[in-house]
Amino acid sequence: MTASAEIRIVELERRLVGGYQLLQALVGIRLRSVTDPESRRHLTWLSDVVAAMGLLTRRTVEDGSVDFGAYLDEAAGFWRRACEDRAVRIDVRASGIDLPESHALPLAIILHELMSNAVRHAFPGSGRGSIAVAYSQASDGVSLVVRDSGVGAQSLSNGDGLALVEGLVAHLGGAMTLETAPNAGVGVRVRLPIRSERPH
Repeated sequence: MTASAEIRIVELERRLVGGYQLLQALVGIRLRSVTDPESRRHLTWLSDVVAAMGLLTRRTVEDGSVDFGAYLDEAAGFWRRACEDRAVRIDVRASGIDLPESHALPLAIILHELMSNAVRHAFPGSGRGSIAVAYSQASDGVSLVVRDSGVGAQSLSNGDGLALVEGLVAHLGGAMTLETAPNAGVGVRVRLPIRSERPH
């Protein structure tokens, strides 16, 4: 790749990240004047997703694949900051497996939804516990597991996020399994096949 092409790519990435930061700022400005709880919930969700997209854009590599393990490490920092005033530990175990760009953003949104559900619903009040995230190679693609030690089935009453996860997994031809019981935490495993562009 020529030096001028590399400069253009860096400039494009800078503009994309700047655009995401601006959009997040605009949502934040709107949030200040919104009092309706449902509207605030949707705007907060949008702000979090835009932040995830910005993080992911910085992780896109030259050949169109994404170092998703490195993205997970960075995203974990975002969620640890969200839990810094609570006794919730977040652990990440990620293999260095690249994802094709077509899968990276949907999987980032899937991760966001699963983490959001765990952080906001698994440990009500001042509940304490842990959330573990694992990303690894599967026989036909990749596997993402998010498991919490929280209240279990009770935390799944708000099903919007889980329905979105199921829809994205189906869109990518993957499979999702859910393990939960009252007071026994929630575990969600997502397996995505990578057919034409296998991770390396």
